[in-house]
Amino acid sequence: MGKKALVPASLHAAELIPTNKHESLVAWFNLYLTLEGAAGSANTLDAKKRDLSHFLSFFVNATGGDHPDQWTRSLTAHYLRQLVRGERKSPTTVNRRLATLRHTANWVHRQRPFLAGNPCSRIHELDVDDPEWKGLSDIEVTRLKSAAEQLVHINCRRNQMPIRDFAIFLVLLHTGLRISVLLELDLDQYQAKHLLNVKRKGKKVTRKVFLAKDARESLDRYIDEVRGTGLGPLVASRTGKRLARQNVDDALKRIAKQAHAR
Repeated sequence: MGKKALVPASLHAAELIPTNKHESLVAWFNLYLTLEGAAGSANTLDAKKRDLSHFLSFFVNATGGDHPDQWTRSLTAHYLRQLVRGERKSPTTVNRRLATLRHTANWVHRQRPFLAGNPCSRIHELDVDDPEWKGLSDIEVTRLKSAAEQLVHINCRRNQMPIRDFAIFLVLLHTGLRISVLLELDLDQYQAKHLLNVKRKGKKVTRKVFLAKDARESLDRYIDEVRGTGLGPLVASRTGKRLARQNVDDALKRIAKQAHAR
């Protein structure tokens, strides 16, 4: 049986529903991409398509067919071994592809149980070494903090809010949050020493994100002196609206420019 390409996720779901007479793993993957996989970003969907297409090529070559019940846990394990030993993929890449397969298998298994059970059950991720640190050095962080503090005391243009920008800088520095994640937070999600129920990339939610003391102090000052305690975004524009990514990018560039200037 030749390799089948995944159809675009824009097709109507009814066109993809497998029938008992001609059930295929290709059809189930297409249905998954249409109903579930398309919920993420376009880049995420493209990555899932590539991962599933790569697995289907292996699956057809290994089994000579594409019936869902031919997908077993042993076959999944063999596929991962081939990625590591044959294609020499990194553990991070292997784990990403396994995550795609696991999520897809779980979804298919709920719709029509696999004959031999879920083919991704008890398949463990590879250990990944801690990556080499490529971030800022301690002295660079100190220079940036100093620059942000200087901007608070410099006469800025009316459309600049250095107290807010200093708070944003410290919160991002100490939490590692994406800018887009920070901008989606509301004031009521900041309680005591934590940010609560933080939505991360995909559908993940972190129940508590700890804020270091200096980040809390700068955030408290921004709320007390600039923002106020009304409902709405945690960090906001002068008019109380949610900031755009470009606003934060401009603020961080001002801090970096000040650091280089001094």
